[in-house]
Amino acid sequence: MEAVLKVHDVECRYKAHPALQGVSLVVPRGIFLGLIGPNAAGKSTLLKTLAATLKPRRGVVLFNGEELDKISRRALARQVSVVPQETSVSFPFTAYEVVMMGRHPHLGRFARESKRDFALVREAMEAANCWHLRDRSILEISGGERQRVILARALAQEPEVILLDEPTTHLDLTSQLEILGVLKTLNTRRRLTVLAVFHDLNLAAQFCDQLVLLHEGKIFAAGTPERVLTRETIRAVYRTDALVIKHPLTGMPQVVLLPQPDREKPSLPQLHLHLICGGGVGAPLMGQLTRMGYLVSAGVLNIMDTDWEVARALGLPVAEEKPFSPVGRAAYQANLRLARAADAVFLLEIPFGYGNLPNLQILEPLLASQKRCYLVDFEHLPERDYTGGRAVCLAASLREQGLSCLPDQQAVYQVIHSLGKEKSNAETASGKRSYSGLYGK
Repeated sequence: MEAVLKVHDVECRYKAHPALQGVSLVVPRGIFLGLIGPNAAGKSTLLKTLAATLKPRRGVVLFNGEELDKISRRALARQVSVVPQETSVSFPFTAYEVVMMGRHPHLGRFARESKRDFALVREAMEAANCWHLRDRSILEISGGERQRVILARALAQEPEVILLDEPTTHLDLTSQLEILGVLKTLNTRRRLTVLAVFHDLNLAAQFCDQLVLLHEGKIFAAGTPERVLTRETIRAVYRTDALVIKHPLTGMPQVVLLPQPDREKPSLPQLHLHLICGGGVGAPLMGQLTRMGYLVSAGVLNIMDTDWEVARALGLPVAEEKPFSPVGRAAYQANLRLARAADAVFLLEIPFGYGNLPNLQILEPLLASQKRCYLVDFEHLPERDYTGGRAVCLAASLREQGLSCLPDQQAVYQVIHSLGKEKSNAETASGKRSYSGLYGK
C-alpha cells in the first residue's frame, strides 16, 4: 500500500525530557489511524512533528517521499490540515470567516475568494454541521460548536491528510459520533487520510482502521484494533485491568474497566465466597467482592459467557464448561470442589434449563455437609425455570434441607458482613486473627 507519510527513527525532546524516542512509522494513503496512549506518552508530540510545527532532534519525516522540512509552509498547508487540541480564537471573527481562513493557502497574495471558495466553505461547514453558526461570533459559541468550526476550517483546505489532536474534546456523545462519522465518510469516499489522537479507546476502536499505542515516547504496539487493544497491552501501558470484549454490532474490541482493589479497606477476616452464576448475572458482584478483598470463585460457567470473561479477567478460580454445552461431570466436580472450599455459596438469579440444572443440584451435597448455601430471588424462580418446573420443585426441596433464600443481591452483602463478624469473633476466641487481602496476599 502506498505511503503518504513515513517517520524514521524520530527523536523529540522538550529541554532535557525525551518526548519521542526512536519512533518509526509508515502511514498508508487513505487510512484512518488512531494515536492512543496515556498522558505524556508522546501522542501530541508525534502529531506536531507530522504537522511540521515541531522539528525533531533526530530522524526524518517524509511526506509523499519528500522531506517534510523541505516543503514550504504554504505548499504543506494545501495538502495537510490540522485540528489542534486548543481551539480558542482571540478575535471576534464570525464562524464563516474562520472557516474561510482554510482557503488562504490556495489564494494568491492579493487574490479574492472565488465562487468555488465560497462553495467549498459552505460544503465544509455543512459537513461539520455548523453552517447554522456562520454569522455567529467565534467568541460567543460553545466549546463544542467551536470544535465543529475548526474542523470545518480544516476541511475547507481540501487536504490530502488531516491531523486531529483529540477531535472530540468538548463534544457530547451525539456530537462525537457525528464528527467522527463525518471524518470516516470523507476517509472512505474521498480517501482522505486521517490521523487522530484519542483518549477514548472505544471510539478509537470503532472508527480507526489501525491504532498506534504510544508509551513513554515509544511505539508499544501497532496494528488493527483487535491486535492492539488486548488485556495485556492495556495492563502494561495503562497499569490497570480491563475486560476487552467484542462490540455486539461491529465486532470491534471494546474496553471495559474493571474495579481496582480497595487498598484502604478495613481489616476483615478473609472469606472465600463461591458464586454460582452465568449470563452476566454475577459480574457486578464478582467485581465488587474482589475489590473489597474477598477470595471469590465461580462456576459452572460456559467459556465465552459474560460472567466467565469477567471471572477470568479478575483472575478468579472458575469451574468452566465448553461454550453452549450442558454442565458435564468434570465441570460439576470442579464446581463442587470450589464450593466445598468456600465459607459460603451463593446461587444467583440465573435462568435454569436442563443444561445448567446441575448448578442447582450441586446444593444438595453441599447442604448435606452443612455448607452455608444461599439462593437469590427464589420468589421469581418460576419465571426463570425452563425445565417444566423441575428447578422450582428442587429448590423447594432444598429449602427444606436448609437452603437460605435472599430477596436480591443487596442482601448478599448483608450476609457476607454477618459471616465476617462471626468468623472474626471465632478467630478472636481461638486467639487467631487473619486479615483480608486479595487471595491472601
